[in-house]
Amino acid sequence: MHHKGITRRDFIKTTGIVAAGTVITGGAVGLTPGTAWAKKNNVIVGMTQEPVNFNPLLYVNSGTEEVPEACMFDALWDINDKGQFIPNLAVRVPTLENGGISADGKLWKIELKQGVKWHDGAPFTAKDVEFTYKTIVNPNVAIRSRSGFDLISEFKIIDDQNVEIHLSKPFVPFAWAWQKMHIVPEHLLAKVPDINTAPYNTNPTGTGPYQLVKRVAGSHMVYKKNAEYHRGAPAIETVIHKFVPDQTVLYTQFKTGEVDVLGLHGVPPERYEEARHLAGRNALDTPAPWVEFIYFNCGKPQFTEKVVRQALYYAVDKEKWIKDIYYGGPPRTLSYLHPTHWAYNNNLKDPGYDPGRAAEMLEAAGWKKGSDGIREKNGVKLMFSMSTTAGSKAREQAQAMIQANWKEIGVAMEIKNMPASVVWGEYTTKSQFDTLMVGWEPTVGMDPDYTARCHSKQIPAKYGTGSNYVQYENPDLDKLLEEGVLISDMEKRKAVYHKIQAILHEDVPFAPIFAYFFMYGKKSDLAGYKINPYVTDITWNIQEWSWT
Repeated sequence: MHHKGITRRDFIKTTGIVAAGTVITGGAVGLTPGTAWAKKNNVIVGMTQEPVNFNPLLYVNSGTEEVPEACMFDALWDINDKGQFIPNLAVRVPTLENGGISADGKLWKIELKQGVKWHDGAPFTAKDVEFTYKTIVNPNVAIRSRSGFDLISEFKIIDDQNVEIHLSKPFVPFAWAWQKMHIVPEHLLAKVPDINTAPYNTNPTGTGPYQLVKRVAGSHMVYKKNAEYHRGAPAIETVIHKFVPDQTVLYTQFKTGEVDVLGLHGVPPERYEEARHLAGRNALDTPAPWVEFIYFNCGKPQFTEKVVRQALYYAVDKEKWIKDIYYGGPPRTLSYLHPTHWAYNNNLKDPGYDPGRAAEMLEAAGWKKGSDGIREKNGVKLMFSMSTTAGSKAREQAQAMIQANWKEIGVAMEIKNMPASVVWGEYTTKSQFDTLMVGWEPTVGMDPDYTARCHSKQIPAKYGTGSNYVQYENPDLDKLLEEGVLISDMEKRKAVYHKIQAILHEDVPFAPIFAYFFMYGKKSDLAGYKINPYVTDITWNIQEWSWT
């Protein structure tokens, strides 16, 4: 299938840097042009999922909760569509060449931009950066990932505009760690008793290009531009982030003009060809750093044995999933990395689709069929649920196929989908699920580090930190993960991440299926929108959008 625009082969190739109460209808809120909502003053971004948490340190649902992040917050630096770090709240991105990083990689000097203000008018200073760091490493706060931040041995404020960060050992993805973490205000949060439950999380103040002015749960969020924005006032006055859980309905709204930008999950695959020929619309082929997985909760008795997880992986018709449901668009991956990633292990062997072998493996491991045709062992039946976001048509089709695949080998899977705000809340983060169908990206930008997702000390249900929701534990893997982030030589690093991927491929705590490819869309007269395969957020540069 030929795709115009950025190809999958272009994806993650710049590896020198990338170690790596109103329901909205009609034009906008049902109002006619000429009102404050007239088209040229606003943009409506439509997505299938709704953000729950708007504190950039706490969210779990990337792609969705990054819209409030991009609108309201800034990082020290961003990553552009070429894979280059570009300064944001910092005056420059520290490097060895500009003296911002010491020769041994342990000292980082960061100069902050002057004159930046929070939305409430308070000045942005080094105290905010220090507070953000202290929050990230606070064991009582449910941070997405502490990778890199936990290596800071000293954080020194030199003055309001300068900080020095000392690392206990060099950490190669440290630039990515800061790019992923947006800065929160010390003056508003320092005295909050518990940041996890602070009212701030749903009504935040940032330094970003837009401010949240209205939220209608289940429908939309409205942002107004920050005229004092330090990178220049945005051209578009109002951003409306609209939630339409049914992907087909959302696509229809894009066709009829009710939505200007079509985001997560984009055009339904069966409409790709149609979307390419819509008048006044651009269909945007967009590689994305997510991988689609089946997640097995290793803490549940059905999945404690590796052989069960392996057999279930064998029994899924992965090629049919890609070809029939996604029209052959996304490439197969055997790893948590996109197959074009510089650290991808090309030696992994695809288990293919082999239900016969799967049944034999279960039989040999003592999982025998009972009178109801369902396998059991030691009083545990191979019966469980699979959950994902309700209303995601392609995923629902995939679940029905998997359910039939597994039934063939004596495994009963019940489909139990929920709204995004429920399934990706504590149901996921506290490991309450049996299995999930989920898409995740690497946890520290496009770096291959995967500590937060699979290190045994990163299980939030046990330790309150990390994103190892499958509760997977392997001491050999832990050692390799700890080693991998210290090596600056890319070839030596690659060898370590090849081993990591080989262990995960053998143990199957999660079963990788394909690397993401979306078709997003926008109205043709919206300028400034850029496809960026290095982020999971289509609004990453929303301050540059404008109508022509």
